[in-house]
Amino acid sequence: MTRSESRSSWHLSPKKGAVRARLSGSAKRVALLVLLLTFCRPSMPGEFEDGNAALARSDYRSAITHFAHAAETGNAGAQYTLATMYHEGQGVEGDPTLAAYWYTKAAEQGNTDSQYWLCIMHREGIGVPRDYSEAFYWCHRAAEKGHAAALFAVGQFYFEGLGNGFIRDHVRAYIWFTLANAQGDQDAQTMLKTLEQDMPPQQVAEARRLASQWKPGGRVPCSSNNPRARFC
Repeated sequence: MTRSESRSSWHLSPKKGAVRARLSGSAKRVALLVLLLTFCRPSMPGEFEDGNAALARSDYRSAITHFAHAAETGNAGAQYTLATMYHEGQGVEGDPTLAAYWYTKAAEQGNTDSQYWLCIMHREGIGVPRDYSEAFYWCHRAAEKGHAAALFAVGQFYFEGLGNGFIRDHVRAYIWFTLANAQGDQDAQTMLKTLEQDMPPQQVAEARRLASQWKPGGRVPCSSNNPRARFC
């Protein structure tokens, strides 16, 4: 699966059982890469910027070298870019295991794009074992910061019954799709119309009210009556 297919593999397309990307990496390969990057030469200031410049001129070999050294020093932007290159096979052989490795490094530093894509990889079992709980965790972290695609993905979890506790919950799905729609996600509007066909008007009104209380960086209110289910 490429990055552009993250949604078509789920409810928006009949390709729910789409063929997964080939797993060409391994833990040993990741470890070997880290050792090579660490000992070949020290990282220099401006590695990330040099990597972007090389990428702009399609010098992928130089870009990979610069991004790899910057990533090893903890540059989250370089870690994310390196992950995308391995994910898409941009200038290198596609390797979902290495992509997941670098997405994880960047996600742990709070990079929301990496958190979202790590969610998708766990959800689909690409480069990592399929794990819906881990997927939900990473999408939720990105969504709470206002990442539009992650907001939509959390709505998908609740719509499909793969959310917190793996229980289908249309009210919570509506809340998250509303938030995604407010961030400009066009698919979210389609999902809202679908839910409105099945939900009683009072549930729709309550979901809209709860969604209106959310601000990026805060927790999403999901119930005004049940303290144990107060937040999504």
